[in-house]
Amino acid sequence: MTAMTLHRPRLKARRLTDVLSHGYIWFCLVLFVLPFVALLTQSLGERGGTSGIDNYADVFGSFGDNLLWSFKISGLALLVDLAVCLPAAYALVRYPVPGKRVIFSLLQLPLYVPGAVIGLSLLMTYTFVYPIEFMWGLVLAMSVGSFPLMLTPIVVALKDLPLVFEEAAECLGATKWQAYRKIVFPLIGPGVSAGLLLCFIIVFNEYLVTLFVHPPEVTTAPLRIFNLVRTAGLLPTTAALAVTMQLISFAAVLLFFRVFGTRYLKGTYLI
Repeated sequence: MTAMTLHRPRLKARRLTDVLSHGYIWFCLVLFVLPFVALLTQSLGERGGTSGIDNYADVFGSFGDNLLWSFKISGLALLVDLAVCLPAAYALVRYPVPGKRVIFSLLQLPLYVPGAVIGLSLLMTYTFVYPIEFMWGLVLAMSVGSFPLMLTPIVVALKDLPLVFEEAAECLGATKWQAYRKIVFPLIGPGVSAGLLLCFIIVFNEYLVTLFVHPPEVTTAPLRIFNLVRTAGLLPTTAALAVTMQLISFAAVLLFFRVFGTRYLKGTYLI
């Protein structure tokens, strides 16, 4: 009887702890989701006699070119990042590079530099020092700011891949390039995909660096949102464009988690 009497307070304390833990989790979820719900509500507001759904027609109408520019800049920046990070990650992992830890840390510096600082430095680089025509300065600027996010998952994937796979391919007569192309690259595919996801999310939603570097004829969707909010406030049509961008980013993340999970995102800021 005494043991049961002592056991009941422990059960009550454990249940109270569970309730408080679940309540805290739900509080955090509501706290972080609330801004997105508020933006969605704003996007469905009526303006000028148009219904809430009609606000989204402008996303693919008057804002269509801005979204297209965002996809173009993002796609080209991803190609540049991929071309730089694949050989760089392979060299850092597979070869005895002196001071590789220092080099890897230095390559991560763009992640820790404030957006305004990196935007100003890139403006000076691609406008005054090495003038680049049209949108390519913006593409390179986005690549400089995002390539560490692609490099890290590829390094993780290569470190998880045993060297014996390449050695076995070379013993069977494959050259180093054939072993890399047919063995290594397919096996590190999830890591490459993680890097592509991270870079896409950052580049697609970036406006501060774009504000400094973009040419007059290029206005991405985030920059269009910034300009409209600054001049006219948060109109329902502007909110609809922002919600659409959030849905695109959210869909990309869900697709990646559905296909690959979170294994190759360790060492990054998503977990």
